[in-house]
Amino acid sequence: MNTDSSNSKDNNIRNINRRTQALNSTNPISLRALTILIILFLTFIPHTALKTPPPLPILPLPSAPQLQWQLSSMALFLHFGPNTFTDSEWGTGHASPSVFNPTRLNASQWVHVAEEAGFSRVILTAKHHDGFCLWPSEYTDYSVKASPWRNGKGDVVAELAMAAKEAGVALGLYLSPWDRHENCYGKTVEYNEFYMGQMAELLSRCGDIKEVWLDGAKGEGEKDMEYYFDAWFSLIRQLQPGAVIFSDAGPDTRWIGDEAGVAGSSCWSLFNRSNAEIGGTDPQYSQGGDPHGHDWVPAECDVSIRPGWFWHASEVPKSALKLLDIYYRSAGRNCLLLLNVPPNSSGLISDEDIQVLQEFKELRRSIFSDNLAKNAILNASSIRGGNDNSQFSPYNVLEEGIYTYWAPEEDQSDWVLYLNLQESVSFNVLQVQEPIHMGQRIIEFNLEILNGGGWKKVISGTTVGYKRLLQFPTVKSQYLKFVISESRADPLISFLGIHMDRFSILNHAFDTTSQAHVNGSQVLQQFSIATDTKVLNVVCFDRAAKVIFGCSAQQFFDFATLHPYAAKNASNALVGEMVRITLSKPKRGNAEHLRMTSVVPLRSGFQPVIETLKDLYRVIYGAEGSGGFM
Repeated sequence: MNTDSSNSKDNNIRNINRRTQALNSTNPISLRALTILIILFLTFIPHTALKTPPPLPILPLPSAPQLQWQLSSMALFLHFGPNTFTDSEWGTGHASPSVFNPTRLNASQWVHVAEEAGFSRVILTAKHHDGFCLWPSEYTDYSVKASPWRNGKGDVVAELAMAAKEAGVALGLYLSPWDRHENCYGKTVEYNEFYMGQMAELLSRCGDIKEVWLDGAKGEGEKDMEYYFDAWFSLIRQLQPGAVIFSDAGPDTRWIGDEAGVAGSSCWSLFNRSNAEIGGTDPQYSQGGDPHGHDWVPAECDVSIRPGWFWHASEVPKSALKLLDIYYRSAGRNCLLLLNVPPNSSGLISDEDIQVLQEFKELRRSIFSDNLAKNAILNASSIRGGNDNSQFSPYNVLEEGIYTYWAPEEDQSDWVLYLNLQESVSFNVLQVQEPIHMGQRIIEFNLEILNGGGWKKVISGTTVGYKRLLQFPTVKSQYLKFVISESRADPLISFLGIHMDRFSILNHAFDTTSQAHVNGSQVLQQFSIATDTKVLNVVCFDRAAKVIFGCSAQQFFDFATLHPYAAKNASNALVGEMVRITLSKPKRGNAEHLRMTSVVPLRSGFQPVIETLKDLYRVIYGAEGSGGFM
């Protein structure tokens, strides 16, 4: 037993030794093979792609407050004060504080109107040129505390600040440098101390202020006065670091150079402040900016919804179509639209102004809410980081917002976006946006469509910035090409949209102020019935509408339906246009006078349409209303 056990143990030891020798002899080969396998494995495993960095920004760039300001696109200006009650524009500074008594004042209504109409910022004239303060200033006796309103305990600025804060609407304040009430005006040091005292008082009591608005306005023959603007700006920065400062020449936003709300067709946010002087800036320089400017000072377009800046009972607001036209030429040209909507003497924004604002909102919604290119197939001349890099993909231009964008490869000579809309689409508006936090770049561009086997240029433009809107005659195509021909650096596009505006073509004839409401399709049906016995029916009117306005009869009535403020006199405008072409302007009169003039042969051949439109007018407004013609 012992012998067998010993032999078995020896055999096990020998087996272990043999295996060990075999392992030792093959181990180097196994390790080398394992190393090769690991290398091959790592070589063919797909790696996570490293992120391509964005292109370098090109100076100058907007500050955070400037960027926030630009993204707001539109602001509401509120001119309010003693002028509202004295039917004046530039108060003398001698009106009694007792005239200020807005018994129904409701700042929440102001903010609500702004918000409902799509305005995210409101600016109040806390003090206009007359020197009257809408807050109880401790530096003057000429303020709300001397008025009967709220028994002298009221504070318009505080009420508006609270309403704006609750609604999440940004607040701005205008403090006029020109003061026609204070005796110290004209004494440079004394008045600058007074003004800075009021500025500090105003900016320290209302929470966050997002814009401080001041200008160099002053009437002829007024006292000489030197304003310490740099000191004022430093004070504002200390007290409200998040506010942008507006003046004729910045430092943060600039005046466009007119009070019509119209920017230059080329409009740069770039500007040289050293070339501008508050109260003395060249309007042409302000309207266009400076492609070689060293400062970022975007433009603000101020315009009033009424003829005056303060409310006057005798005035009526502009039409929604007029506001749309202004929008194209302000917000649509890389500017902020500052629309003045003055509260009335009761302390409320008037119903007729609210109506126009709602119609203006509906116009913008109907045109811009639908990007007709949203389902397009896109290609680009090149893509930064390669064609598979989604970070800078051309599809980014279909997403709203400036922080995603298409970027081409560096050092390219062609910058083109190709769009296949997948079906033929009619459109007449182009919208383009740049990621302005990367600087304003594009100098010149154009849009082309594929037409009859070749590319046809539809529209050319200069400068883009935050937003550019371009209108052109309606075209129809499936294939589009957006070409950038010149740029300060590699161009970047954050949004590209095409839209259909069915209303602006009527603007020149329908800038009216009526409030009638009609249903377009119903009126069209009734119109066909009413004219059944006439020489001309709706078919003839359709032809006439196309000649005069470039639209069909149905579009004409759709327009009237969407824009009741223009509806009542829409037919009037067509008649008036035809009469002006062929006759001397008739005197204002009743329907009988119109019937008399309508039988006069018209060289344009539209005489029967006048009679037809008279019937239309009666259908909409009743027989008793037909005397309103001409």
